[in-house]
Amino acid sequence: MSLRRNRLLPVCAALGAVALTACSGSGGSGGSSADKGEGDTGGVISLADAKGVLRTYVEVNNAANAAQDGEKTATVESGALLSQSKASFHQYPAWTKKEQAESEEPFSYPAEGARFYIPAKGSADFFMVDTRVTGKGIAEGRRRLLAFKQVAEDSAKGGKAWKAVAVGEITAGLPAVAENGDGLATPVAATDPVGAVKPGDLVGLSQDFYVTGGKHAAGTFAGTDSVKAWKKAYTNRAAFKDHCVDGEYKAGTGGADTAYGVKTEDGGALVLYDFGYQYENWGKAECAGSDLHLDDLPVVSKIYLQGRTTVLNLTRIDSVMAMAVVPPSGKKIRVTGYRDQLTYAQ
Repeated sequence: MSLRRNRLLPVCAALGAVALTACSGSGGSGGSSADKGEGDTGGVISLADAKGVLRTYVEVNNAANAAQDGEKTATVESGALLSQSKASFHQYPAWTKKEQAESEEPFSYPAEGARFYIPAKGSADFFMVDTRVTGKGIAEGRRRLLAFKQVAEDSAKGGKAWKAVAVGEITAGLPAVAENGDGLATPVAATDPVGAVKPGDLVGLSQDFYVTGGKHAAGTFAGTDSVKAWKKAYTNRAAFKDHCVDGEYKAGTGGADTAYGVKTEDGGALVLYDFGYQYENWGKAECAGSDLHLDDLPVVSKIYLQGRTTVLNLTRIDSVMAMAVVPPSGKKIRVTGYRDQLTYAQ
């Protein structure tokens, strides 16, 4: 995944129906497993190997970004993260020269000083890491939370490999991750209850903000800037200046539509998850010449519509990765950030 072209921000920019709704968006305890040494402490992966996974990811990811090589990226990414990365590479030819150059700038997730949240062997097939982000033009102290999952390779290769599947931006005020005496984290799977909610429920609940404005989900979430942006997307689904274009959102797929979490010291969880939506537009019948004009959507026009700038209707599919703090009650969930990536249009 390119760090700069698809930046993850705690707050997504305001969305308007006229513009493509793609923007960037997603604490832990001290040293985590690092305090217990780097050997095998009974985790799903040793700390030494987890550091190696992180270093390999950075190396391969930077090489793939420089060449827009989706197949290379697929050796270290999976799920929604891979889906978004491949979409970015596909859209690269329609970007400005500045955007292209920014996407190729190398960056790093230093293993030194990173906090690895490794579950006990047999309790999960993933681990998480809270790490700094460094590189040209990147603010000092910026951190991210990544999830790596053990993914089966294709039948020709056999075996399994650790691949990055989700990422979120770390903001201030996050609860500390709980650890046992061996420094191991407690995983929270998509189907594990945290109070009144399961992490996997966040997929459909988050989609509800786009589809209905939050009629079913609003009571479960705190009114963070991310949730406000999702609500605004629904409100502005047909807010075109000429009043001749209509629009609606439908549930879609984000690439994996699942969640990964670790238990926090207060009994809640930190969760990375993904979901998708479709955004459909069409001209209103009462308006003369109801074609949609796409001059302000160069990626859609050049990459997905073979250069056409007018269509009768348009469907865009987006993948969203989000990070949430789930309290022990499972209520007033705080979405601290998200990343929205166009993945297809027709």
